[in-house]
Amino acid sequence: MKIILLPGVDGTGILFEPFVDTFKADVPVEVIPLTKDSDQSILNQVSIIEEAVGDEEIVLIVESYSGLLAYELAKRNKLHIKQIVFFGCFLQPPSFIGKIGRFLPVRLLNIIPDKLLSHILFNRWSSPELIALFRKAVGSVDFPNLKKRLITIATCQKPTQLIDVPCVYVQGTMDNLVSAYNVKAFEELCSNLQVEVVEATHMLLQTQPETMSQLIHKYLKL
Repeated sequence: MKIILLPGVDGTGILFEPFVDTFKADVPVEVIPLTKDSDQSILNQVSIIEEAVGDEEIVLIVESYSGLLAYELAKRNKLHIKQIVFFGCFLQPPSFIGKIGRFLPVRLLNIIPDKLLSHILFNRWSSPELIALFRKAVGSVDFPNLKKRLITIATCQKPTQLIDVPCVYVQGTMDNLVSAYNVKAFEELCSNLQVEVVEATHMLLQTQPETMSQLIHKYLKL
């Protein structure tokens, strides 16, 4: 078995560093960045992930945007997915910010003041290290592809097909990017779902890696 981490909308996987450094398991852990293909359709992205994973049994740990990919992977049922853990994910436009994000110049990410960044993403858990990690991820982002993902976020339609893979949905009470109503779609579409509500921002795995590691161990019994 292997644990696969799929990143948020930046697609780099860099923001997983605090969690990967903390999480201890007796099975391999692999971060799969999102494809840099010009084709950023959900179908193409999940096909690439399926090819990379192959026949091995996996646990998916997914952030934000990659919840769309994990749901599609479960629906297609081509992989041996033992469980999915969704962190701050959505299956429809997640908030007002998510709806308007496609209209904003993505290079604005380079000039967001640290104070605003701290408030939106990290709140009281903010630190110079987390700010630097975010800047590192932004410096590695493929901006044209990021724009395509933002369009997908703004225009995605809530699916209708049930999935029966065991799932855990982790919701931060201080999430400024994904509104609380998003959990309802997972409750409707995941036939085997556990929900955890924690005091945290959208950046759960970055701000509280030890707590999230313990939570994952509780459900996966690793």
